[in-house]
Amino acid sequence: MNVLITGASAGIGRELAYLHAEQGDHLLLVGRNAEQLFETKHFVEQRGGSAVVLPYDIGQSLQIKALLRATENTPVDILINNAGFGLYGEFIETDLARELNMIDVNIRALTHLTKAFARRMKIQGGGRIIQIASTSSFHGGPLMSVYYATKAYVLSFSEALADELAPYNIQVTAVCPGATHTDFAKTADLATSGLFKRPGIMDAPTVAQLSFDGYMNGKTLVIPGRSNTVYVFMTRFFSRRKLVQMTHQLQAPANH
Repeated sequence: MNVLITGASAGIGRELAYLHAEQGDHLLLVGRNAEQLFETKHFVEQRGGSAVVLPYDIGQSLQIKALLRATENTPVDILINNAGFGLYGEFIETDLARELNMIDVNIRALTHLTKAFARRMKIQGGGRIIQIASTSSFHGGPLMSVYYATKAYVLSFSEALADELAPYNIQVTAVCPGATHTDFAKTADLATSGLFKRPGIMDAPTVAQLSFDGYMNGKTLVIPGRSNTVYVFMTRFFSRRKLVQMTHQLQAPANH
């Protein structure tokens, strides 16, 4: 199978590339950092897969169009919209340009690529679209308000498309990991947050394996890990206001 992964240079995206390589898939590796993408390609090939590096910044619409042109002659069987980032801090203090770029990557690019490849998959006779959302999709998150909102969009969008695209044999899966040890915390400026100070944070290989198993088995919603599954289940028993307050306390600076 041909598998296109955005954000394939590190973290969950790279680990998913490895898992697909182990079953002999051909990987289309998308990301901004060409050097890291070539590292991913090297390890993909060591694991029995093949890969091509596509160093495009999907935060820019012109580069999305270039990516689509570069792949127009390659049937994509699985699209994994993994690229995304967050930003930590009080909304009135955080950088607007970074937040608008976050919306471009987490929402706009994901929507653009989903539409383009869903149309191609319809013509091909089917496919899989995997959207990496988050446990933060289920409620608001003070100190990361824009990030939480983008992930709520991803989950809602994916649930709707799972039903809408089913007649075309296109499976859509939303994957909702919790906090995971990747470069995400560094990129999001989460060094002072209590979120990553607590025990039990999962690692990227484990999250990737559980995600892979879930979407390859046709699940519409995958929540990797027992603690994350329990957490999402427990959100049903609290008011949305209470959940927001609890999240604020959890994400407050560790010395707060």
